[in-house]
Amino acid sequence: MPSQSRKHRGFRTERVVASYLSQWWRSASVGRGSGKDIHNVPFDIEVKARSDFQPLAWLKQVEKRTQGKELSAVVVRCNSQGEDAEKYLAFMRFQDLVQLLLKAGYGDIQQDSVQLEPERCTQCGSWKLKEVPCRTCKVSDANL
Repeated sequence: MPSQSRKHRGFRTERVVASYLSQWWRSASVGRGSGKDIHNVPFDIEVKARSDFQPLAWLKQVEKRTQGKELSAVVVRCNSQGEDAEKYLAFMRFQDLVQLLLKAGYGDIQQDSVQLEPERCTQCGSWKLKEVPCRTCKVSDANL
């Protein structure tokens, strides 16, 4: 059973995380009970302030709660980190991270690639996709 100071550290960490998130989601607040740790945000965050490190168990905990219907992540305050939430660790399933990166524009090819049409580049004659910059010209420009 955790000591009272560890419990209070956990409660305080939830408040720190909620406060940090309120910069973007103004009504972010701490939840209580067996539900979400942070309420009024469009995802599920499991907040941990523990001395042990059990990432798989924590991911399973939040995945069980969301049942894959909501983006989820675990935020961990490690020992000696203080109350600066932007320095805490956060982790999620790799497939969720990849989907976020694709939606943020980090994809190499558009998801609707089935609808894309090939065409010849008017500068170098290489094949490329319509409305997508020519990679051959891009490489040539970089070598100049």
